[in-house]
Amino acid sequence: MPAQSAEQLWKDFNETTNTNGASYQTRWFGEQNKPAKVQALTDAILSGAKTATTTPLDSYTAEQVAIPQVGDYNVLLNGDMKPVAILKTVVSELIPFYRISGEHAYHEGDGDGTIGDWRKRKTEEFTPALEEHGAALTPDTPMVSEVFEIVFRAD
Repeated sequence: MPAQSAEQLWKDFNETTNTNGASYQTRWFGEQNKPAKVQALTDAILSGAKTATTTPLDSYTAEQVAIPQVGDYNVLLNGDMKPVAILKTVVSELIPFYRISGEHAYHEGDGDGTIGDWRKRKTEEFTPALEEHGAALTPDTPMVSEVFEIVFRAD
């Protein structure tokens, strides 16, 4: 059952570990206006099938959102925007689109897990957003490649 609030989940986590004054952001995967997709991605994370994600650098800069850094904490929200876990970023790298590894693609937990399928799916996903910002997806488009782990779950 999700915690009452992100703040309460963070407080519960801090009672079990020493985060040395670390802070957190709330985070969900997928588009907030598509709760079923957000829930499916949340379920994949909670099951361990999804431990990585990739986002065009342009998305962070256009939306003026901080790029994930190693050691960042995020309270994971489900499709109902309720907190269900705390994630910690363990890898964050800037990599050109066509240099994303097959291993990373597999750990994203989408499709059939191959790099070919990943490239096809991500091309379809990233192209419209990049075009909205006046950019195009090329083999060299900078991507933020992130790996995270669950460090705490809501009761």
